[in-house]
Amino acid sequence: MVVILMAIIQRRELDPILGMKWLLLYGRRKTGKTFYVREQGRYSKYFVVTRGRSVVDIESGEELTVSEFTWLLPYMIQSGRVVIDEFHRLDEPFFSLLQGLSGKGKLTLITSTKHYFRRFIGESSPLLGLFHLQEVGLVDPRDAVTYVANLGIEGKALMELACLVQEPWLAQTVETMKERTFEVLGNLLRDYVPSLTGEIFTEEDKELSQRYFAILEAVADGKKTSGEIASELFSRGLIEKNQPGAVSQYLETLVGMGLLERILLYGKRRKGYHYRHVSPVVDSAFYMNSKYGFFETGLPEKSISQYLEEKMPFYMEVFFERFFARLYGLQPVKIALPELEVDIALRRHKQLVFVGEVKWKTKVAKKELRSVEDKLTSLDAEYRFLIVPDRSAIPEEPEDVEIFDWRDFVELSKK
Repeated sequence: MVVILMAIIQRRELDPILGMKWLLLYGRRKTGKTFYVREQGRYSKYFVVTRGRSVVDIESGEELTVSEFTWLLPYMIQSGRVVIDEFHRLDEPFFSLLQGLSGKGKLTLITSTKHYFRRFIGESSPLLGLFHLQEVGLVDPRDAVTYVANLGIEGKALMELACLVQEPWLAQTVETMKERTFEVLGNLLRDYVPSLTGEIFTEEDKELSQRYFAILEAVADGKKTSGEIASELFSRGLIEKNQPGAVSQYLETLVGMGLLERILLYGKRRKGYHYRHVSPVVDSAFYMNSKYGFFETGLPEKSISQYLEEKMPFYMEVFFERFFARLYGLQPVKIALPELEVDIALRRHKQLVFVGEVKWKTKVAKKELRSVEDKLTSLDAEYRFLIVPDRSAIPEEPEDVEIFDWRDFVELSKK
């Protein structure tokens, strides 16, 4: 028998807390919560609550009713850690029992619904303060870089594959296919992304309506503001009024679910936001669906690789923005000044700290380099940088702009 051992993406936000007495992990589906706890955590019992409200012991396969499980839990947590996956499906009287136990023993709860999580720890909740809370989102870019580097991959391919494995369910494909991952990504996206989004909506008790679906397509197609998104839905006949307010609640829901994120516009008197997909993988699938009906008809793998290559510079901008935001604890913003587009802008306490450009190509012309310098030095920020796949892409070292390439990110990932 051949045993295949999968490498695990180490999660720096999870490793220090898995031993907390009472721990609650939350986040949208397929971000690796269950896998990481099962592979890296220590526990005596691991239960999964099914949609039919039975409680299954994953080691023995034994099924318990909610009443049986509720009766046994106080005894089990005294003899070792108990993990309850999708605990939100239990509802009462389970939550009253938790209040009564008040931190006794060792307990880990996992939920794939952010909506329910907010209700669970709301101001009026009697359980507030009992758990150490940790959101589990996409893989930290630093951990993604370390994972791919450990596979022996270097250069531009290393960074692009690290961008992909922010979605941890792609780790096995990247580990197996390495640089050829892009050649086989099509079927994965076509089958997985609709299923993933459908599961997220099911857990959140929301119907995946035409409006939600159209918003996900519009954002993938480059519609960034609520006004642009509203115009797109109005043109499709999905909303009655061409007004930003007509889509505001839908956008709020998608942000709350972890499918979209909003980035504050910097430099405008009136508060505004740009919207984008959290996941580059989900974005690319919805982009191809909006253009070519990808989910229904599919596309040749060669075409999919081409479309991914076209959008990869944008995905890398977001990847590096997240990288620096996590590394230095900064807030991403979008510069909203006339005739000034900057790929990456990060601030602390309303003050710009990092501004940078990403030139994701093999050669940067001198004229282009000068333009980057002029743009970045015109902004009042502490640090200015240019990111390229490899330093060999630039004709000379600029004076006022720091250069980063793949080697720098491998080193920074060790911090």
